[in-house]
Formats: sequence, structure tokens, C-alpha cells
Amino acid sequence: MIDKIKNADRSVLATLSIGLAIVFFLAFNALINTAFTASRLDLTEDELFTLSDGTKDLLAAIDEPIDVRLYYSRRFNEIGPDIARHSTRVSELLGEYERLSGGNVRFQVFDPEPFSPEEDLAVSDGLQGLPFDQSGELVYFGVAGTNSTDDADAIGYLAPERSPFLEYDLTRLIHNLANPDKARVAVLSDLPLQGTQFDSFQPWLIVEGMQQFFDVRFMDREDKELPEDTEVLLIAAIHTINDSLAYNIDQFVLNGGRVLAFVDPFAESMALAGPAAGQLPPPGVGIAAMQPLMAAWGVEMPAGQFVGNSDDAVRVGFPDPESGQQVAVDYVAWLTLQGERFTQGDTVSSQLQRIVVSSTGAILPIEGATTTLEPLIFTSKNSNLMSAFDIAQQPNPIALIEKFEPEDKSYAIAARVSGDIKSAFPDGPPAEVLEAAEDAEALKAAHLSESKVPLNAIIVGDADFLADRNWAQVQDVAGQRLTVPSANNADFAINALDNLRGSQALVGLRGRGFSVRPFEVIAEMRQDADDKFRAREQELLASIGTIEQNIEELQREEQATGVPFTAAQQDEIDNFRGEMLQSRRDLREVQRSLRNNVETLENRVRVINIWAVPVVIAIVALLLALVRRMRRARFYRAALH
Repeated sequence: MIDKIKNADRSVLATLSIGLAIVFFLAFNALINTAFTASRLDLTEDELFTLSDGTKDLLAAIDEPIDVRLYYSRRFNEIGPDIARHSTRVSELLGEYERLSGGNVRFQVFDPEPFSPEEDLAVSDGLQGLPFDQSGELVYFGVAGTNSTDDADAIGYLAPERSPFLEYDLTRLIHNLANPDKARVAVLSDLPLQGTQFDSFQPWLIVEGMQQFFDVRFMDREDKELPEDTEVLLIAAIHTINDSLAYNIDQFVLNGGRVLAFVDPFAESMALAGPAAGQLPPPGVGIAAMQPLMAAWGVEMPAGQFVGNSDDAVRVGFPDPESGQQVAVDYVAWLTLQGERFTQGDTVSSQLQRIVVSSTGAILPIEGATTTLEPLIFTSKNSNLMSAFDIAQQPNPIALIEKFEPEDKSYAIAARVSGDIKSAFPDGPPAEVLEAAEDAEALKAAHLSESKVPLNAIIVGDADFLADRNWAQVQDVAGQRLTVPSANNADFAINALDNLRGSQALVGLRGRGFSVRPFEVIAEMRQDADDKFRAREQELLASIGTIEQNIEELQREEQATGVPFTAAQQDEIDNFRGEMLQSRRDLREVQRSLRNNVETLENRVRVINIWAVPVVIAIVALLLALVRRMRRARFYRAALH
């Protein structure tokens, strides 16, 4: 047999070898897919395809079927590869959800072509169709789900821009279907959230928004217990808390209850309660009421001090004390926060664009705290803590900005606080609670001295954050109230409540990286090429502006005096115009060089991407062939000798 193999045609052996290699490869893949179905290897930098422990726990706990339908119009592939890669990631993650749930999450993919039953199903599921071209054809990219009792939830459009929060969005959808009842939110506040007799008891707009998504229960200041089955407690500018209620809040949090607290050094919106409420409480009262609980949570807020900031200050009109004229001045107590003032790694703050606050406090960690403070909204470094007494009576924006001295420090004005904590009542239930209890000994035995579940609370330094005037305008259209948001204050509050009401799977999730990553080196090279010529471009533009200004001054002088230009002046103008023409030519050359440099860079990278790998493979193949020939030559020489 060995002799036959040696004497066989080399081409036949090569063909058989290739065939056997293909068979072995397919068999190896089949074995791997069968024997290692639960094994995954995620080599992406941000572990895009590795689900969090919270998501895995949620999926493992599902005990009823949940049908998830992914709608993806294949025509999206014509737009570009980025959205196609994003759809692939969505599909693969949902496949993981199905596998980890033991089949309780049942996943299907549909291509809703125009006028097809799949499109009708997508529309009935509440998906948002996007116009694809001028013909009006709609395309779809969203996900919908239903549970065994026909509760439904959907994500109308899976925007690639939101890809860092894809796991959060999908896990939230599954969680809502597995737990379809509205979360109960208890509200404890001294603010006139439900309106007063002076506005015909018209609730604040934020209350209407909350009631759309949650089962909202309002508490009285005299209440000593939280409403039954409370999942999230919202506290807003509460100025007094009795011992019984404070203790019950403490135990609620230690048991895993969630809190969204708006703690304000000076709640200006209390004035909306009208004369019956008396004068505004002095600065610091709201902080004092919450201070014992906040101290147990590892945070503090300087009493009677607000964050002044010059970069984000709202410009207001104010009479100048010297001239009596109305002037525009930056009011450093009122801030409009935009751009880079929001943490992008947290689902609550990542999509914010504009937040308006009034005399907000600063949220600071206490030294030695066992909790972690993660800023969600923060100021620029041109900030300082200022006395709230300066704005309590008759605020003077001009005097305030003269007193303002930035200290090169950024302050968190909304933050997530998480971690293990101890009770604010280390000695057990207070006397007031024990006296009212039917069985004081049982109550003492049930007392929690430390958290059973890590704290997860969101604290905001401004209760005026919720006031209509800070985020919305109301218009009367055909007898109906139309709300026109001007800021994202309500979005933040609803997002925070929705995030906190979720399971530990949701509150523990943070944003991942993007599945579509830019070529950072290329971007840097392009920026270097741009910077190389941009300075010269700006220099030439400034020169042209100066020349044009000189010519205009000479022409105005001629018009004012009525005296024609002298020969020397005309020569000067001609020289100016010659310089301007030359500067324009230089500018065009610089701009052409800029474009050529960037295009050359892109072409070079494109050539490398297309040809580098084939060239490397060809060189390696040639080297291997050369080595093989040299070995064969040595073999024949040895055989001859």
C-alpha cells in the first residue's frame, strides 16, 4: 500500500488531500457546534456580545413564553454596511436571549416588505416605518414582544446611534413583558405638584407624564408609612419628615427599595403654592430634613449653598442700578446645561440634550463612604458654591455675578448612588415607632442594620427641576392643552423612575461601546492633515479681511470729504487690491492642498486595505515555494551522493 501511495500521481494525491481537508473541516465545525453550544468567545474590546449577569439572571427566571419579533427591512442594506452590522448584532443578541432563557424567549425575524402580511404585523405591533425613498416606501427596523397574557411592548426603531444601550433596551423590553403590571411610585413632596386653588388644582405636567407610565400614589406629610407595594419612592423638596416615616424609608431602602430624591437648597417653586403657603422656607431647610438619610447613603449637600456657574448661566433682563436701563446679564443661579454636561455611560442621562435648573445644590460624597457616587449631570469647572441667602429675597443678578468667583471645580447636580449601606437608625427603631407597634419585640427583631440589597438611588440637587416653567410651554390648541417641551427635565425624571423600578438586571446595566467603530488612526491622520493647513487658511482669511477693511475706510473717506482720490491714494488702493487677489490665490491653493492631502491619505489607506493582505499572502506563498524547492534540491543532491 505504501509503495502504491509513493508511486501515485502527485496531482491525484493533492486533490485527495484537499478533499479530505474539506471533509475534516466540516466535520470539525459540526462537532464544535454540537458539543460546545453553550460556549462563546467574545474578543471585542467592549465585550459587545457578552451579556451581563443581571440579564442572565432575568432570563433564567422567566417562567412563561415571551414571543419576540425582530422586523428588519432588507432594503436597509442598501444604505450602508453600518446599519447591516447593527442588525446582525441585534439578531445575535436576541439569539442569546432565546438560548439563555431555555426557550422561554421565542425569537423570530421578519422582513416587512411593502403591502405584505409582515408589514401589517409590524404596524399592528406599533413599529415606526421610515421613508426609504421619494416613492414613499417605508422600511422597518424595530422589535416587538408579547407575553402569554397578550401584554405587548415594542421598540419602534432600533437606532444604531443607541447601540451602546442595546442590551439595556432589549432587557427592559423582556423585563416589562415578564412583569407587566405598572410599577407603584410613592410621591412625598411639599411642592404643589397636584396644583392649588390658585390654578384650579391643575397638576404639574410632570405628574401627568408619570401617571402615563406608573401607578402614582401621593403621600401626606403626616403619613408614617409608605404605601403598600411601593417599588420606587420619589422625594421632592420635603421640609419635614417625622421619625416614623424616616425610619420606614430607611428600612425600605435597606430592603432593596429604590429612591429618586430631589433635594434643593432653595426650592423657588414653593412660591407657586400661593399666599396660603406663607413665605418660602429659608435656604437649607429641605437639605436638613434629608440629611440623616443622605448621610447613611454616603452623600451630602452643603446646606444653604447653590452651585453658581458662568458658562451655563441663563441670560436675563435686569435694570442697571446706575443707568436704570434694562440690561442683559448672566444669572449664575439659573443654569441651562447642554452638550458635554451629561454622563454618556448611563442610560438615564445618555440621551439628554438640554436641562434647565434653578439654584441647584451640589451632591458630594462623604469621606469614607461605602457607596459609589456616579455623576449623571454636572457643571463645567467655572463653578463655585454660593450662599442661597443672596437669592432668597430680592435676587440681584448683577451683584451676584460680581460676587461670583469660579474655583476651577465641576460639581455633580444629579448623581447615581450605589453600594452597601448601614441603617440611619443604628440603635434600632425610634421610640415613636415602638410605641405605635403592636409587637415592639418583633419589630426590633425585624430591624435591618445594613442593606440586604445594594442601594441604588438617584439624587438631584434641584426640586425646581420638575416645575413646568423650567422645561415646557403649554399652548391651547382647539380647546386642548398642548405641551411643547423646551428641555429634557421630564425625560430625565421618567427615565430615572423607569430605570429604578426595574430589576437589578436593569439598574446594573451601563452603556457598552459601539459595534461600528471608527478607524481612530485614520481619523487622527486626517485631523493632522487638516491642522497642517488650517492655520495658514485662517491667517490668509484674516489678511483678506484687513485689506477689505482698509479699502472700505479709504472709500468712506472719499465719500465723506467729496474729494477724489489722489494718485498716491489710488496707487495705495490698487496695491491693496493686488495684495487681496494674491491672498485669495494663496487661499485657494491652501484649500486645494488641504483637499488633496486628505484625499491622498484616504486613497493610500484604501490601496493598503485592498492590496496589503493579498500582497502579504503572495509573498508568504513565494517564500514557502522557495523554501520547498531548496529542500527538494538538497534531498536530490543527498540521494545522488
